[in-house]
Amino acid sequence: MPKGYSSELVEYLRYKTIKDGIGVVLAKKCIAANIPSTMVAKLMGVSRQTIYAWFRGGEIQSERMPLVETLIKIIEKDTAKKILPLKDYKSSKDYYKSLIGPA
Repeated sequence: MPKGYSSELVEYLRYKTIKDGIGVVLAKKCIAANIPSTMVAKLMGVSRQTIYAWFRGGEIQSERMPLVETLIKIIEKDTAKKILPLKDYKSSKDYYKSLIGPA
């Protein structure tokens, strides 16, 4: 089972807004949707450490920005459809496969 988000990160994000960066928005959406950071890192083609830097407001490379914005929209849409939040490890694997398509 993937490790959840730390209480320190959740507390850090509590009062952060879009003014603190789109990575903060991504973090809040991923935490609410229970999407593991490892999955986000795979989808973005970066390390998990990079994802955590983004989550704390770090700079996102311009070439990755459209992908980040798209993922946020997908999370919002799937939350509205009640596909998210993910319940467990198997559902996160299935969700990841649905996003990347057949291998």
